[in-house]
Amino acid sequence: MNKAALYKTGLNALYYSGAFKALRKNTCGVGVMFTLHRVRPSTGQRAFAPNRILEITPEFLETTIVRVRELGYEIVSLDEFRRRLVERDFSTPFVSFTLDDGYADNYQHAFPVFQKHDAPFAIYVCTGIIDGTARLWWRMLEEIVAAESAVEVMLGGQPRQFTTATTKQKYNAFNEIYWALRGMSHDEQMATLDEIEKRYQGIADASRRSDQPASWEMLTEMLGTGLLTVGAHTITHDALSKLPESRVKEEMQGSQERLRKELGVTATHFAYPYGDSGSAARREFDLASALGFETAVTTRKGAVHPEHAGHLHALPRVSLNGDYQERRYLDVFMSELPFYLARGLRRLDVG
Repeated sequence: MNKAALYKTGLNALYYSGAFKALRKNTCGVGVMFTLHRVRPSTGQRAFAPNRILEITPEFLETTIVRVRELGYEIVSLDEFRRRLVERDFSTPFVSFTLDDGYADNYQHAFPVFQKHDAPFAIYVCTGIIDGTARLWWRMLEEIVAAESAVEVMLGGQPRQFTTATTKQKYNAFNEIYWALRGMSHDEQMATLDEIEKRYQGIADASRRSDQPASWEMLTEMLGTGLLTVGAHTITHDALSKLPESRVKEEMQGSQERLRKELGVTATHFAYPYGDSGSAARREFDLASALGFETAVTTRKGAVHPEHAGHLHALPRVSLNGDYQERRYLDVFMSELPFYLARGLRRLDVG
């Protein structure tokens, strides 16, 4: 049984046993920030699709909007989310929808759904993705492994050969290379990616062409409706923990300045690239605060609790994950129970 299947077994147990309802009052928090990346129609169940977790369908987005309102949550902007948290306005539970990076499908497929339901939302814009300069290397790696029956990569200074003929072999190779890249220093990672792009240039070029970032014009149009809040998400999408402090400041402030120049807005909310504890922690939280961002979000999993008012630059989110596009999983996630259990019964993860 793979990891996703095992996790679904646990979620189903929490759902069908009723545990998520019975313990909800003790775990659910006062609000939820949802993390999304891509929203686009399903193209069918692909056998090898490791980045499928980063995309949901417009239909599931609509299901989620309807369901959170059925559960009594109010959908609010990031500014309103912060206000309620700081002022302890917890009379009604609240939700914010946040999309990371800035893809064209956010405009093509997510925006019409938010408009239909008059639901505010936010996009944390990585300016390098819009400009076509950021490396979406996880997408490139997927395309290379999908296309090849054998893949060679330099890891730890040594050439590694991976057989990628079957779906299982492709997943094994992708996961090993992906996590090796994530574990490298910034300079080593960039050098390794240079080597991969050179070796598989045709596939790398095709991957870049297919990524379809949003345009400044798309973002401007969405801003004009009053539903969109634009947040900052760095220039390069590099893991901030791997960079010197001066570079982290440049990434935060540089993306903010670019957004001001192109869109005429001051982005007061920030999302850390990757956002896990290994990519953003206390140094990054303190820098985001010192640079004047009003909130900053991670990808640490969980609901927002009253105590997060003292940790506005380490806010958790709940991922709308492409592998879990069913209402029962949404209900369990919103109860916060699986994340509460994973944290060892701790309410916060802000270290």
